[in-house]
Amino acid sequence: MGFFNYLVLGIIYFIGASTSFTFGIGYFTLYRPVFSGLLTGVALGDPMLGLMTGAITNLLFIDFTSTGSSLKGDPCMAGILAAMLAVKLNIMPGAAIAIAYPVSMVGLVIWKYRMTYNVRFTDILKKSINKNPIKALERYTILLPQVTLLIGSIVATFITALTTFSLSETFLNLVPKLEIVLNTTGILMVILSASSAILWFHYKYNIILFAIAYLVSVYFHFDTYLVLVVILIISAQKRKAITSEKYQSTTLLPKHILRSWSLWMNFYDSCYNYELLQGASFSYSMVPILKKLYLGKKEEREDSIRRHFEFFNTEPNIGTAIHGYIIQLEDRKLSDRRITDTDIADTKKGLMGAVAGMGDSTTQIVLAPLLILGMIYGVVSEEISFFIISALMMSGSVIYLSLKGYFDGFYYGEEGVIRRIKLAKEIRLFKISDKLFVIVLGLVTGETIFRMLTMLQVEKITSGSAGLLVLFVIFNYLIRKGIRLELIILALYLLNIVFLIFV
Repeated sequence: MGFFNYLVLGIIYFIGASTSFTFGIGYFTLYRPVFSGLLTGVALGDPMLGLMTGAITNLLFIDFTSTGSSLKGDPCMAGILAAMLAVKLNIMPGAAIAIAYPVSMVGLVIWKYRMTYNVRFTDILKKSINKNPIKALERYTILLPQVTLLIGSIVATFITALTTFSLSETFLNLVPKLEIVLNTTGILMVILSASSAILWFHYKYNIILFAIAYLVSVYFHFDTYLVLVVILIISAQKRKAITSEKYQSTTLLPKHILRSWSLWMNFYDSCYNYELLQGASFSYSMVPILKKLYLGKKEEREDSIRRHFEFFNTEPNIGTAIHGYIIQLEDRKLSDRRITDTDIADTKKGLMGAVAGMGDSTTQIVLAPLLILGMIYGVVSEEISFFIISALMMSGSVIYLSLKGYFDGFYYGEEGVIRRIKLAKEIRLFKISDKLFVIVLGLVTGETIFRMLTMLQVEKITSGSAGLLVLFVIFNYLIRKGIRLELIILALYLLNIVFLIFV
């Protein structure tokens, strides 16, 4: 590993952690281990091993949301480190995961300081926005926060990767049996993550569903494409059309809505911070709209931009119906004096909480886990086309939901927003998502364990994979009895160290 390799890994982490310039897709793809592992593999000369290692690592974070996951750590950092170790040290993915997972906690430190220094940029922005709000927003919402994140990502990843690689190489050379122990730990971590993830949904038969799916996968290697067909059949549903009259603007065209949507989807997280959260990004997304509405009226335009520079936070993809509705109100305000600045501000604040709760349950709890499981399944079953299809479906879902939200909010106002809030209750896929998630998780976990044992050239792979289901039941029981997940993880590492020393 040379200087350039570590530099590239830092850039890969920045690409995943930033989520900017990706139209919202990056958070659900580039930030996940399956993609960060792939990019690391490409950079280090073995894309397929990087992809396989990243996919298996991703199972540890399958219940990851913006508020964290059962197994704490940074998904992107874990994928990079695991793929680096697997490729450059020529060790099995299980061993690489066992080393990378605890070290990935470094990413949480990066996130904490990112939120902190973005507050500083927001404080500067509060003063600068009074002079030239558009330039101030561009500088302190996008440019400087992203440059700072780039530098921080490169430095942190460089140091972390260099230290992890050097120590791992040293200890693996000193203790030949260490890789075997680490492989065992990695396999147990995959089983533990599944044991915890099924508790995400409160369904009393989830253990039975998982066990059946797991055994079907181990013994019959369930056809990958049948999973996709079943999900598509379940998802095939036409919603009732919105009945209210479509709003017609004499000033704003679809291209103005598209520009606003583009700015929001690319930069909603660029200056995310403890004080205003997405507030600066919302204000910046309104620039194309307010430029058109107040054409030739510089003072009124700048006052309107400053007016939107306030606290805002919602689910960024489903919550776009709010943006569309606010744009409609801004347009109507020019000809309807009954609509005031206060009305617009109150509407925005009143809607963001309701949409955020529903939005997270739609994208982060239903769509992302199912489609990312599809990506993992495609990799471990060596059906790369299925990985690509699942990734495209994830990307397409984000683009479609966010863009439709913008236009529904703009054309149908309050009804468009209410329609978005009811999304999870009206779509069949969301109603059975708890059972579907457990079944797909069982299939993917079974196939993954089988693949890991195959790579280890274990005898009686099928019966061995099936036998590990017992550990799943034990882990699940311990978690349901209130044993902290961190204690179970610590026990796994300690037990394997003891095994290494005395056996």
